[in-house]
Amino acid sequence: MGSGPNRAVIRDGAHTLYFPGDAGDGLDYLLAPGPDVVARWLAQLGGQTAGRWPEDPRCPAGVLIDPDQRVLLLFAVALGDYAYRAAVLDAFARTWSGWQLRWAHDGLADLIAYTGGDPAVARLPLDPPRLPRYDGHDPELPLAALVTIAGEHGGRAYGLSPDLAAEQPFRAGPGLVDWLAGGEPLEWCDEIPSAGLHLDQATRTAGLWSIMPLYGLREQWPALWPGWTLDFWGDAYTRQVALCPGVLDEVPQVLVEPGLRELARRLVDRWPVRSALAEAGLDVDRLHAHDVGGLRAMLDVGLTADELARTVDAVTGR
Repeated sequence: MGSGPNRAVIRDGAHTLYFPGDAGDGLDYLLAPGPDVVARWLAQLGGQTAGRWPEDPRCPAGVLIDPDQRVLLLFAVALGDYAYRAAVLDAFARTWSGWQLRWAHDGLADLIAYTGGDPAVARLPLDPPRLPRYDGHDPELPLAALVTIAGEHGGRAYGLSPDLAAEQPFRAGPGLVDWLAGGEPLEWCDEIPSAGLHLDQATRTAGLWSIMPLYGLREQWPALWPGWTLDFWGDAYTRQVALCPGVLDEVPQVLVEPGLRELARRLVDRWPVRSALAEAGLDVDRLHAHDVGGLRAMLDVGLTADELARTVDAVTGR
């Protein structure tokens, strides 16, 4: 169960779990039509009332839908880069109008806590990570995380590639500074990573932001970073940029328009409408019978061309 996204729907105080089989990169278009269509889709899937949550805390995606309180709580590791995630949330603010949109910064733990469970079961062990040697960020690789360190003569910035970020280096405690010192700092940065940590050694304070699950890092911070105070910035990467001028001057502002167009394209390409498939010459009944690509539940929703067009308009802000 830990390999795919997990969805919980709460009604009248009880929750039902759903375990579709994709890896979380479909949450954008699957949820984009809004609560009415999504409720029809989940009804086709069938759920497990009061079922067991996954045992793997590194669940890659999850969604909690609470129609009673009109809350949508979600996270997804594979949703896309910072700008695309921002575009998706911008679109959801319209297609889920009147709902509270919340990002689950602790991943699965936040979903479990919302349903009254113990979030500790979905946190990583307290043991600090064993990190490989750090030589500096390879500019040929994506920038997954950013660490900046304040000093008397300005700040230093260090980039982490996806493989290093996956080792959870922020959990290494004060030894992280010495580990980074073995590599070359960044001379400049022109992309937004998925997480950032700013350290001020003089005041022993830290600022943290992330769009990736933290797996309990905030709660475990006092044990992992004894004597250090943590300020959590949500997804506000600009706060880190402002504290390290010079090196981070080229980090761009977020533009959502390209992401909105991409979400609209994915929505049209991947939400099946029977009439459109038939006009394209496809055997819709065969696709349904063989459940090709998990289409059966989506086809049974009965999404119409007009509903899809209205959703596209809402996504793009028209």
